[in-house]
Amino acid sequence: MTDLQQDQGTKKMKLTADQLYMIYQECSVPGAPVRTILERNGMKPWHLIALKKRIKEAVLTELANPSKRGKKKAVMPVEEVYKLEKELSQTKDALATIGYELTLLKKKTS
Repeated sequence: MTDLQQDQGTKKMKLTADQLYMIYQECSVPGAPVRTILERNGMKPWHLIALKKRIKEAVLTELANPSKRGKKKAVMPVEEVYKLEKELSQTKDALATIGYELTLLKKKTS
C-alpha cells in the first residue's frame, strides 16, 4: 500500500503512515476534490478504498482491545520466581534469628 505508482513511468513513491492518514482526512472532508487530492499524491481511487478499509480495521481492533495505561507487566521465568522465593525465605529466617539474638542481648544487659 505504501508503494504507489506515479503517473510518470515506473517510479515508485513511498508514503509514510502519517502522509496516508493526512490524505485520508483530506479526502474525508465533505465536498473535497478527492480525485485531485489522489492525483497529487500519486494515488488511484482503489488506493483510497483500501486505505479506508485498513483504517477501519485498525480502529475496530484498537476499540476491541484497548491498550492499558501504565507500566507493562514483566514476564518472569518460573525458575527466577522460585529462586526469589527461596531468597525471601532465607532473609526472613535471618531476620527472625537476629531478632531473637537481639531479644537475648537485651535480657542480658537488663
